[in-house]
Formats: sequence, C-alpha cells, structure tokens
Amino acid sequence: MSQQHRFGRNIARRVVSEELYAAFPEWLMQMALLMQHSNVQVSIAKSLDGAPKILVPEINALLQRLKEQPKALSSYTDFCKNFDIPETTSCMKMLYAISESGTGDAKVQIQNLLVQVQEMRNRAAERRNKSSAFQVKMLYSYPVFGASIKLLGDLVVGMMFLFEMLSEAGGM
Repeated sequence: MSQQHRFGRNIARRVVSEELYAAFPEWLMQMALLMQHSNVQVSIAKSLDGAPKILVPEINALLQRLKEQPKALSSYTDFCKNFDIPETTSCMKMLYAISESGTGDAKVQIQNLLVQVQEMRNRAAERRNKSSAFQVKMLYSYPVFGASIKLLGDLVVGMMFLFEMLSEAGGM
C-alpha cells in the first residue's frame, strides 16, 4: 500500500510524457511558421495562444527563463526537462542556434527543424500504432483466456466425477 502512490505517479508521468511527445512536434511546426516572420523569442510568445494546452505551462516557464537569461543555452534546454522526451533538447538547441545566429543561416536551420519535427511525428505515430495493436491483440486474447479457464474448470469437474465413479465401482 505504501508504494501505491509511486505507481500512480509513474503512470501519470508516463501518460503526460506521451501527451507531450505527441504535442511537441505540433508546437514546433507552429514555431517554424512563426519564425519565418519574426525572431525566436517573439515566435515563442506568439505561439502561446495556439499551443497545445499540455505545453502551455512549459512555454510559460520558457518565456520566464528567456526574460531572465535570454542568451543562456540552459534557458532553452530546460524545456520539458522533467519528462522523458529526448528530442526536446536537440530541438531546443536548434532554436537557440537560430536565435543566436540571427537571420543569415536561419532558413537552413528551420528546414533542419522541420525534418526533426517530421521524424518526431513519425515516431509518435509508431507509438500510437503499437499501443493500438496491443489493445486489439488483448481484445482478441481475453475471450481465449476466458474459454481456457472454463475448459480447465470443466476438466477438473469431469475428472472429479470420473474418480468418484471409479472409487464407487471399485468399492463394491
């Protein structure tokens, strides 16, 4: 019973991580579109309105860190650091590089960011497909498990009747 809260927390963390993993590429795509007309920090502020709800607290924290330390790499890399999303660090480093380089190399880096976004979308789709495939597999496995248990029960009852009949026949 004392470990129950840990299990619940781990399950909640995993669910939130999966939601963040699905929402992060969408936000990056929005960022790439916004960065075509403004710099990174302004794009982050503008993206807050259309961002997925699960990312809003992280984006607010990012904006706060950028106000305090606009030139620090850690301001960017601390985005979603409490969750298991390895791609966030590399994508946020790309945003930092775009922010620092200005507009000269930004188009190439935005294209690289879009490639990264597409890869993340593909991985998120694979995760959803694996989860769906497992659920469908279990949907078909449950009746098999139920039928197996019923057959085992019938076998035990049948064996008991058989042994009872044999013991009565041998006792005469």
